[in-house]
Amino acid sequence: MTSPPEEPVPPEPPLPPEASRPPLTLVVPPLDGPPTGGTRYNRALVDALRGLGRAPRVLDLAQAEALVTKPGADSVWVDSLWLPAVTRLARLARRATPARRVGLLAHWLPSLVTYGERPPLSALSQDERDALEHAGGVCVPSEYLARELVGLGVDPQRVRVVEPGNELPVAPRPAPPRRGSLLAVVVANVTEGKGVLPLLERLAARLRSDDGLELRVVGDLRAEADYARRCAALVESTPALRSRVRLVGSCPHLACVQALLRADVLVSASRMESYGMALADARAAGRPIIARRGGNVAQMVGPRTGGELVDDEDAVAAALLALARDRDVLYERQARAWVRRVTRPWSAAARELLGHLEHWPPPPG
Repeated sequence: MTSPPEEPVPPEPPLPPEASRPPLTLVVPPLDGPPTGGTRYNRALVDALRGLGRAPRVLDLAQAEALVTKPGADSVWVDSLWLPAVTRLARLARRATPARRVGLLAHWLPSLVTYGERPPLSALSQDERDALEHAGGVCVPSEYLARELVGLGVDPQRVRVVEPGNELPVAPRPAPPRRGSLLAVVVANVTEGKGVLPLLERLAARLRSDDGLELRVVGDLRAEADYARRCAALVESTPALRSRVRLVGSCPHLACVQALLRADVLVSASRMESYGMALADARAAGRPIIARRGGNVAQMVGPRTGGELVDDEDAVAAALLALARDRDVLYERQARAWVRRVTRPWSAAARELLGHLEHWPPPPG
């Protein structure tokens, strides 16, 4: 039987003409900071822009305040981790240069994570409402997040999608044939929103003594230290988990990818993903994914690519154990994931951002 081809990579859009390119400034946390999806997005986008000869200025909040109080043509984009600063910077900019755009680089919205879906407008924090009102544009990583923001009242003309790249730092390779335990990996910081603790609890309740399963959780243990300690305590106090689960801790992106390439399957119990950087890595690596639905996850995971989309942490645990108990199904799904792997260059994301900068409507007065 002929294997289906890899997913086609769309051609990259042309760069805007040199004369029409506005100066670009990103106001973001340190690019070498904690290993979050947002930090990785910022760092990779900056590198790609530099590669296109459009190196942006990268400023912290104090530097950004000094910049926007002076006349200038910069387009200024503020990371959503600094949501409260958007309104202040936009107001300062309007006094100095009314035409200057201060936009929101929205990796997420806190209320979406809290609710796991679009919250009622009344549930948004004041910082969220103010930022969405005053931002001269909103750049988001997925069509899902764009729809949610429009549903919360943001003018659709002010929202643009710049989907991340997912180029791997090492060449992908097929999943290794394995006679022993199935090796699964969670690539996520150990926080409540990522669902690690309930996943471990459900696995502990469902595991049989003869189940061949190993699970590696690769992600920061300090972001929510008390939560991570609860996860570690559960693993240590549960014999079925102690011999099978390892909380690896924070790793550079290369190490995360290498852990993914060694694994048989990627697992995600996250409550909501505004994009899903680890899921995109798994798609590029050709690994099947078991994931809880929420946010953009349904756009990344499905049976066509060997994935399985489920409703809660208990179903994630059940699906993972089902693969551990039926290797024929595992191998068939690995084959589907491998032949339908998808890679998107970060240069495409950078080109899209530069193209969008020409077509956003003027910032609000």
